Amino acid sequence: MDTSVKNIKIENLTSPRYVKPYQIYFDLCEKSVRWECIKAHDSVSVLLYHEDKDAFLLVKQFRPAVWFNLQEGRELNLTQKGDEGYTYELCAGLMDKGKSEEQTVIEEIAEETGFAVSKVERITSTRGALGFGGAKQTMFFAAINDAMKIGEGGGIDGENIEPVYVPLDRAREFMFDETKTKATGLMFAFMWFFDRMGR
Repeated sequence: MDTSVKNIKIENLTSPRYVKPYQIYFDLCEKSVRWECIKAHDSVSVLLYHEDKDAFLLVKQFRPAVWFNLQEGRELNLTQKGDEGYTYELCAGLMDKGKSEEQTVIEEIAEETGFAVSKVERITSTRGALGFGGAKQTMFFAAINDAMKIGEGGGIDGENIEPVYVPLDRAREFMFDETKTKATGLMFAFMWFFDRMGR
């Protein structure tokens, strides 16, 4: 399948659906400060461990903001090449449907990876993009196996999400492979698993 991204156009955001830019004025240490911020939805994520494959199940997808930031320092070329802008992530979703964190993450697992999970374990919650965002992400863990497979996954509404397995014996190498773009939350989840399982 051709996963290249085409017809890229960049413009200022005028009617945001998922993020809302704003600014805060305050005094700190006798100095007046203006701070630019973005309000975004809280989210959930889940580290999936496939017992039959002895592997983590991640998702790979195109992230336009990552692609855009990769253009820094070079002439902007509105053409995406290879894996540029594609990221490896925990299965995740926004808390924008009025459901509990647990129910939201269970639905995201089915949509993105095609596995039916009835039980998840809460790991912790963190705040992201601290300098300008601060939205909360709650992280979960779930074990899966072949018997729980109900579909192909891939997301909904044209998300084009690719499930990717990372064998446990290659996970530490994967964590520090800078050619595979990933967030720190994924690395934290891997370390949580290794610490908990003594592996």
